[in-house]
Amino acid sequence: MRFLSALLKFGLVTMVVALVTVNLIEYGVLLTGVVVGADPIDVRAAAASGAGQTGGGQARPALTAADRAEMDDSSDLPGRFVPSQGRAHLPAYPLPRHMPFCDADRIEKSCYASNPPTSGSHLPVQGTVKLEDGHKLKIPPDPDIYDFAVPREAIPHIQEHAGVYVGYNCTSDDCASTVERLKDLVAQELSLGAKVVMSPDPDLDGDTIGLASWTRVDTFAAADYSDERARDFIKAHSCRFDPERFCTSTAIN
Repeated sequence: MRFLSALLKFGLVTMVVALVTVNLIEYGVLLTGVVVGADPIDVRAAAASGAGQTGGGQARPALTAADRAEMDDSSDLPGRFVPSQGRAHLPAYPLPRHMPFCDADRIEKSCYASNPPTSGSHLPVQGTVKLEDGHKLKIPPDPDIYDFAVPREAIPHIQEHAGVYVGYNCTSDDCASTVERLKDLVAQELSLGAKVVMSPDPDLDGDTIGLASWTRVDTFAAADYSDERARDFIKAHSCRFDPERFCTSTAIN
């Protein structure tokens, strides 16, 4: 009987120790977020990074800075948010026909959702090509101010390389005078390290200026132009979306 009693006492003590151990482990996870084992896992860090598992148990990749920039529809950023249409490549220039602009009530990947474009199918890297008007241009264009139009299908590639596109279409002297001010501003931003391509844009309405980056656009009458409006857009969006890491140095902006 004494042996049986001792055995029962030992069993009860063992159960109590086991329960206390389990509770301590769970409490430690709550405090530290770390599950201890052969391979310690910080569950808090995994959740914060966006990594995790899909319904099928497969690891879900963490969002990159470019992913977050692409999806950022915050009203704090200059311009109107336009959901991404992807980064597919078109055939090389010249194309048999231009990529059209979408109707407002029918947005598809076979057309551009904004004017100027803010994402979507675009010309691949080609080096220097001869345009329809006889000018020669590198595809995609390097940051600079051009006095001739760039193909609309090159614009999303400018933006994919972390750039901002600035287009204009003037039919009046007042607009032309405004564009000279805009050119001076763009030249200054380029000298500070911003990635900007500026050119005439015949796709825009007359006396209109269009600012476009990846998933952001601001199109307005030249009469509504201000240096602050253009500068804020360039500073906010140059290098904001940089999936291919073209912004290796910080702009002085």
